[in-house]
Amino acid sequence: MLYKMDLLCIDANVFSVVNIRLDLQKHAAKKRHRKIKKQVEQRFNITYGVAKVTPEKQRLYEQHKSRFKGFIHETLEEYLYAGFHSTVFETMEICVYDDDRLIATSFFDLGERSMASLLAVYDFNYKSFSLGTYTMLKEIEFGQQTGRKLYYPGYVLDLPSRFDYKLELGEMEYYTPSKRWGKLANFNRRETFAHALREHMSTLKEALKADNIRFKNWFYPYFSMGYMPLWKGRFLHMPWVLELGHDLDGTLIAGFCPEEKKFMLCHVQPCPDEQHFINMEQANEFSDQTIYLSHLMEYGDKTTYATLPELMLAAQQWQQRFDKLPPTCA
Repeated sequence: MLYKMDLLCIDANVFSVVNIRLDLQKHAAKKRHRKIKKQVEQRFNITYGVAKVTPEKQRLYEQHKSRFKGFIHETLEEYLYAGFHSTVFETMEICVYDDDRLIATSFFDLGERSMASLLAVYDFNYKSFSLGTYTMLKEIEFGQQTGRKLYYPGYVLDLPSRFDYKLELGEMEYYTPSKRWGKLANFNRRETFAHALREHMSTLKEALKADNIRFKNWFYPYFSMGYMPLWKGRFLHMPWVLELGHDLDGTLIAGFCPEEKKFMLCHVQPCPDEQHFINMEQANEFSDQTIYLSHLMEYGDKTTYATLPELMLAAQQWQQRFDKLPPTCA
């Protein structure tokens, strides 16, 4: 199964994923990048090869797990093979050694005309050598030397973020809302799902405050489960919701669905079989239960799509009920 995510819930916010790529046939290394390569190659040994998981690579992966965002594979083998013994992809690696000590490695997939960067990890004791940048530069060099046209370093976000280091590699293209590739210089964040979501959720919060309707703001990192084909319609698929309270049907939440371009009002409850669906570690930030809704949530029987006035009318009616409980810690 392959899954492409358009939204990302991290850092107590919601972002759009902006996929980027580099045209290798037009790319030329920058002066500072040539300097990084020279400094590393004068001191260390570099190898290319077919990707293999070793205890030394797992050691580097463990160092980096604490800085990863979102959900985290427990082991490097799980990251590369997703629980299988092999992969359909031609995955390669670059390794950097200080004598016989592995100090950095990166993994990348090869296609006939393109390549995709997967992961880079390095020993924190060698941070001053910019080894994460170096291995990406060597991936680009490998792509050019083997005649490939395109290099995919992953994604950035629609707002400035820690992922923006990728943009320093060269002049990027991005995957547009019209499903074409265009110059990143023409990127307009107002065209993204996340921008629409942030604007509508802000409007909803102000409307609830104006009517003195209590709510609890939640970010929901498990929202992507609601997009999986097998479970579509079963699990909550909104990354940002407002809890209005509780009754016998569960927790009443309000939110905005970018796909439908409408607000939603529905009941949800924790999935009793959560452990069967979630088998990845969470980033440390998701343990903050004042910000993140930390259980896999299932939809109740009734979900209503509505305009803002329609939702506010339903919320006002909810306020009049005597059998409700207030939102969590609101």
